[in-house]
Amino acid sequence: MAQRIQPKLVKGMRDQVGAAVARRHDLIQTARRVFERFGFQPLETPVVEYEQTLTGVKAGETGQRIYTWHMAEDDVHLGLRFDLTVPLARFVAGNRELRRPFKRYQTGPVFRVDKPGAGRFREFHQFDIDVVGTPSMMADAEIVVAMGTVLAELGLPDYTIRWNHRGVLNAALTRAGVPDDMATPVIRVIDKEDKIGAEGVRAELGPGRIDAESGAKIDGLGLPREQIDGIVEFLQISADTDDALVAKVVELLGDVKGSADALREVAELRQFLSTEAAVCDRIKFEPRLARGMDYYTGPIFEASLDALPAYGSIMGGGRYNQLVSRFSGEQLPATGASIGVDRLLAALDELSGERRRGTVTDVLVTTMDKKLTPHYLELVRELRQGGLNAEVFLKPKARLGDQLRYASEWGIPFAVIVGSDELESGIVTVKDLEAGKEASTDVEDRAQWVEERPGQFELPRTELLARLRQLLGRD
Repeated sequence: MAQRIQPKLVKGMRDQVGAAVARRHDLIQTARRVFERFGFQPLETPVVEYEQTLTGVKAGETGQRIYTWHMAEDDVHLGLRFDLTVPLARFVAGNRELRRPFKRYQTGPVFRVDKPGAGRFREFHQFDIDVVGTPSMMADAEIVVAMGTVLAELGLPDYTIRWNHRGVLNAALTRAGVPDDMATPVIRVIDKEDKIGAEGVRAELGPGRIDAESGAKIDGLGLPREQIDGIVEFLQISADTDDALVAKVVELLGDVKGSADALREVAELRQFLSTEAAVCDRIKFEPRLARGMDYYTGPIFEASLDALPAYGSIMGGGRYNQLVSRFSGEQLPATGASIGVDRLLAALDELSGERRRGTVTDVLVTTMDKKLTPHYLELVRELRQGGLNAEVFLKPKARLGDQLRYASEWGIPFAVIVGSDELESGIVTVKDLEAGKEASTDVEDRAQWVEERPGQFELPRTELLARLRQLLGRD
């Protein structure tokens, strides 16, 4: 007998079915409508790219997070995209005839060799918007406002969009005496502050630390104490208002070589954002904000849910003025942001606390009598034409109890029961499966339960569609 293959999932990957997939589609549709309102147009690029396209000439730490392989047939090294920004840069560099600024949105799966965690997977969906071909801070402001608009239209009032400027961080490191070739690894450590705290940052900048969860030793960068103190001093800047916070940053960094352009762009971006009253109360300047990707050159931003800080960034991005040039040599400014679709969905589920359906189906039409099959098919057709997601039970000779169990286990909210008597009288029976399940938790008298049948009611066939639409909130 042939050896069987175990149906195992790769760690950090998942299967999804039914309503979980539908919820992702709904979220994507909401984001798409918002982004098209802002004038962004769709783009699609392949999942597979050349490895050097993804890593650059010097792979660095980014290369350790990419799934790569050698394809012997063509003798090329390939990789799975880890974001949608690098493929965009490759596309723009290879299509110089594009009118600019070029505004695009794109959604699809990306892959990273990350440690799986709450809302974090190795394959996940992103939804990006980008503006390529303008240095104006108006483009960055538009990205931030579009992010906030998506969150608002998803019904999320309790979110915060934090933003900073990579030039502000670079100036802080220059002031602390950090060499230029250490800037990127230092910023990646700073980016972990929300997870490991100030003392964890200090330890990783210096001798290293022991991870509290895994017990693994995390190597430090070995910076001297005076440089670490200078970095920590900057990270401890705080104030009650953005005006006061920016004033402190200017006071600390205003005389640092290379800070003038960054501070000017901070002032410009604040001015543009201040005109967007609908979302500006949720947008906060945060000088300690650092994003780990090494291609950011200007403003950076990320959104998080106030009630679920452990989920981290659900949207994030920034300006990357030099990414296109690594393909074409052309200095082409660009800025953009990405929604972590799966992480946002996981957070939305946790926030709602609701029991989620396992299917998109609204109603199951049960099959009581094989001779009545044409009538069942006619009924399910009427429900579908009336805008409901309806299915007829397909397994022959199944008992009614098994059919109702099928509906309950999939999370179908309603089941319609029609036998020969009901057909003749023009009356149908509807079972509200969720109401029946809730009532069953308090049942003490089985005989009374059978007699009362909670969650079950009868009504004329002619009123069925309207009543179901009302119960499902479709009117």
